[in-house]
Amino acid sequence: MADLTEQYNGSLKTQLQNQLGGNTLKDRVFFRKIFIVQLLGLVLTYNFTDCDFEKIRKTYRPIISEELESYMNGAKCTLCNSYIYCKDRPDCLSKIDRLTFYPTHGCTSLAKEIFAVKTNTTLTLHCPGYSGIRINNNQAMKKREDTTNECRNVVSNLIRLWRRFARI
Repeated sequence: MADLTEQYNGSLKTQLQNQLGGNTLKDRVFFRKIFIVQLLGLVLTYNFTDCDFEKIRKTYRPIISEELESYMNGAKCTLCNSYIYCKDRPDCLSKIDRLTFYPTHGCTSLAKEIFAVKTNTTLTLHCPGYSGIRINNNQAMKKREDTTNECRNVVSNLIRLWRRFARI
């Protein structure tokens, strides 16, 4: 009777594995590798050393600069004491990328702004291998309802970083 039960359980287990795509060591290793690659994608960032800096600089002045100033709408940031320094053009672009596309506490929606869409397009066009981020253009074009002080602080730093990038 025990042999019959073991045989039934073994058969049932095999059927379940076949239906669910298997649970072999190969499958587990494969999914573990996928998980690790996904984690690396979250940690690794683009280094911006192969970008065409001159084309980016020329795009910044008439296109991105205007949108950043428009976002600030002439307002001065009252609590903008923090300053982010960049040492060279790749460092500036790396910090611009991080501030523009990755949410910070108190300012989670900059990636949807028009200047962010234009920044994303510029970096994608002039930095080989830069994949950019996915931005829903419908959300990006919507009128922003509230610009928090924290967002003004971030945009103020973006303006400084872009100006530094253009001077280097």
